[in-house]
Amino acid sequence: MTDIIHYSCLDSPFGPVFISKTIKGVCFINLSKISEAEFQSLLRKRFRKKPIRNDKKLKSVINELSDYFKGNHVNFKSILDLNIGTEFQKKVWNKIHEIPYGELRTYKWIASEIGNLKAVRAVGNAVGKNPVPPIIPCHRVIRTDGNLGGFSSGISLKKWLLRLEKQFLPDS
Repeated sequence: MTDIIHYSCLDSPFGPVFISKTIKGVCFINLSKISEAEFQSLLRKRFRKKPIRNDKKLKSVINELSDYFKGNHVNFKSILDLNIGTEFQKKVWNKIHEIPYGELRTYKWIASEIGNLKAVRAVGNAVGKNPVPPIIPCHRVIRTDGNLGGFSSGISLKKWLLRLEKQFLPDS
């Protein structure tokens, strides 16, 4: 049934991670600390579908994320459904998806790679709207000056994810 969205929850080292999936693929991952009821409400608003918890349907992506959060190098194989994004956002997200594990790129690099060097700010906005971190590893995108920039789930979690991937960052 297409008016349903399935979701599940994974206990991570930094709290619950909620994951959702349409019939097409994984569509939304929430790394912020919210309740299950708040996540259900988010799904209703964003996708206009009835959220139903189904741990079995999300087992493979939960296993991938669990391995990743344990510090293992994971090449995510989960199929994604990025239909919630604009064409520009999808172009940015696809480019971010190419950033190798443990490596960093800049917002400016992404803008250049998608053929619009003047769109650095728009790239930043698209990065912030990434619906499936860390599968699309937006935490690997930093500012040209070496500062971390932002992260939708908080800068401390961005630092944690980068350290998990063996990126050595200053404590500031």
